[in-house]
Amino acid sequence: MTIRPTLRQLHYLCVLAQKGSFRGAAEACFVSQSTLSSGIKQLEDSLQISLVDRGSPQFLLTSAGETVLERAQILLRDVDDLVASVQQSESLLSGKFRLGIIPSVGPFLLPRALPSLRKAYPDLRLYLRESLTRDLLTDLRAGRLDAAVLALPYRMDDLCIHVFGRDRFQIAVPKGHDLCTKTMVAKTDLREETLILLEDGHCLRDHILASLKRGLNEGDDVHATSLITIVQMVANGLGVTLLPELAVRAGLANGLDLKLLPMEGKEAERELALVWRPHSALEQNCTPLAEHLAQFVGV
Repeated sequence: MTIRPTLRQLHYLCVLAQKGSFRGAAEACFVSQSTLSSGIKQLEDSLQISLVDRGSPQFLLTSAGETVLERAQILLRDVDDLVASVQQSESLLSGKFRLGIIPSVGPFLLPRALPSLRKAYPDLRLYLRESLTRDLLTDLRAGRLDAAVLALPYRMDDLCIHVFGRDRFQIAVPKGHDLCTKTMVAKTDLREETLILLEDGHCLRDHILASLKRGLNEGDDVHATSLITIVQMVANGLGVTLLPELAVRAGLANGLDLKLLPMEGKEAERELALVWRPHSALEQNCTPLAEHLAQFVGV
């Protein structure tokens, strides 16, 4: 009789690959290391292949292990979708929903949108995760998130995308700066300026550089880890930056020695979008969620 792999064994494999060690995987699964090792060995026996290269000093999956891992991740994601579809009530936006959001949007959109969302959908149990775009997309595709709020442009042809707002950029300069005399700033005005940007990996950094068509000397740029740090640096005369209007309206620059100026050109903006996996069991929740978030962009 053929012995089939169990979902528990496949889960052990996925966590093992994520943690990179048997000890870390066992802790994450709340089992002993021997229990997890036994589960992986039983999985190998049922498939009649080696999944882990035990001869390597570092944790490595075999080529077959990589193939099984990819299929296991898809299978477990589909099982989670099955469970979610059964538990999902007939009403929209109810039950557990795991939402990712990028750092340049979350602190400025969610405090305004969540109170009314909870009031309108009291049965919704929202779990939030803030992270960089690439990490959110990895979790979304792996089934660890149900949807994510991201900024476009960003290539993701395999996902469903609902654009719910446009977010223009404003130039932030210290008070007394030469640009303060202008009513509208052109990208050429920034060629000789020190531009303060978020660190590499933040999509806002990429969108700002794209809107300027990289018409500046990037070697002189200053990098920071958050928008809060950036506005403080600008206020202290260390450079200039571009801020999303969403953050400005939320009061990011309030009380600081800054002047905010509009930027010319229709390209000086980003699009805000909700993205999700096609055919997800919770897909029916995504459009009403995006429509709710849209009420708080541009106001």
